[in-house]
Amino acid sequence: MSKNHTLLVFLFSLFFTLNVSADYIDGQRAYASGDYGVAILEWTQVAEDGNARAQYNLGWMHANAKGTVQDFKEAIKWYTKSAEQGNVNAQYNLGNLYLRGQGATQNDKLAFSWFIKAAEQGDAPAQYNLGRMYILGKGDDKNFLEARFWIKQALENNDQYIGALAQQVWDDYKLGTY
Repeated sequence: MSKNHTLLVFLFSLFFTLNVSADYIDGQRAYASGDYGVAILEWTQVAEDGNARAQYNLGWMHANAKGTVQDFKEAIKWYTKSAEQGNVNAQYNLGNLYLRGQGATQNDKLAFSWFIKAAEQGDAPAQYNLGRMYILGKGDDKNFLEARFWIKQALENNDQYIGALAQQVWDDYKLGTY
C-alpha cells in the first residue's frame, strides 16, 4: 500500500470518527438545553452506527419519556444494543425492566443474567439486586453463599444508599453466619 493511500485511509477514518463524535456531542448539547427531540435525532444517527453511549441514552429517554412517549419496548431495544457492548448502566437497566416485566414479559432469568454482568463490573445496585435474587431463588436457585458474596460486594462499594439497603439484608438474613 502506498504512503498516499495509507494517508488517505487514515484521514477518512479520522473524519468519520470526528463526525460521529460531533453528532454525539450535538446530542449532549441538545439534551442539556432541554431540546430532547433534537437529542434523540442526533443520538439515533450515531446509535445506529454502534455507539454504545448513544444507544444507552436512547434507551433511557424511551424508558423515562424524555422527548418521546414512554416506550419500554424501544428502551429494551436500545439498552440491549448498548449492554451487549458492555455498558454497565444498560445492563443494570435491562435487568430491572425484565425483573419488573416492563416492555417484555417478566423474566427472572433474563434479569439475573443482566444483573450479573453489571455486578461483575462493580455496579453496586446490580450487586445488591443479585444478592436479593439469590436469597429469594429468583433467576437461579437459592444460594445464601452467593447472596452473601454479592451483598458484601454491594456493602463495600461505597454507595451510601445501596450500602444501607445491603446492610439491612445482611442483618435480616444473618449473612455473616454463612
